[in-house]
Amino acid sequence: MNCPSCHGGMEPLTLRAHLGTPLQIDVCWGCQVIWFDPMESVALSAQSVIELFRRINAEKRESRNLVAMNPACPRCVSPLAITHDLGRGGSFSYHRCLNGHGRLISFTQFLREKNFIRSLNPAELQHLAVTIKQIRCSSCGASINLETDTACTHCGSAISVLDEDAVKKALEDFASHTVTPRAPSPEIIADIALSRLHYEKQQQTRGDRMQPAAAELLVDLVADGISALFK
Repeated sequence: MNCPSCHGGMEPLTLRAHLGTPLQIDVCWGCQVIWFDPMESVALSAQSVIELFRRINAEKRESRNLVAMNPACPRCVSPLAITHDLGRGGSFSYHRCLNGHGRLISFTQFLREKNFIRSLNPAELQHLAVTIKQIRCSSCGASINLETDTACTHCGSAISVLDEDAVKKALEDFASHTVTPRAPSPEIIADIALSRLHYEKQQQTRGDRMQPAAAELLVDLVADGISALFK
């Protein structure tokens, strides 16, 4: 299957449904989006969500594609409709096929649907605006200027991080009963991310010569939070 956003090949990923039966979804790591056939998203077990955490971390890249805002269904090629829904984690959005073939959703919106994501409060946004200033939207990949914006101007998504309590509970239930790591706070993520950016910029600069075609380095609060979670 080709990605509705970048039209590159999507990777079939086999996970588990609630009753342990195998379930195959399609993932584009470059755009960080998932295609779900009808009812596949609600059928995923919590263990499969944790497995997605691990795969997202393993496939993390320096740069990512900007997600298209007008994608077409990979089954029938009809335009996908932007849809806003309400789940346990609050409101989330995705693109769905009006002919019922399935839906396209970003990693971040999927995690919001499953109650693993929360929006930052004004105090946290203010702190990050002072320490980081600019981040990458975890939903679509666009740049966000924290000094002027409180949401993504490209896709409208709220600035979000992993929810500490939701991740802790999932890891306790499905990963380990002796080690219970927590999702780091936004302030800790900022410190970790700034250290990473400093190191990567040093790697891009060798002596006095900049390496050609250096990728734009931006903080992604959700992706960097997942990386910190599995260190």
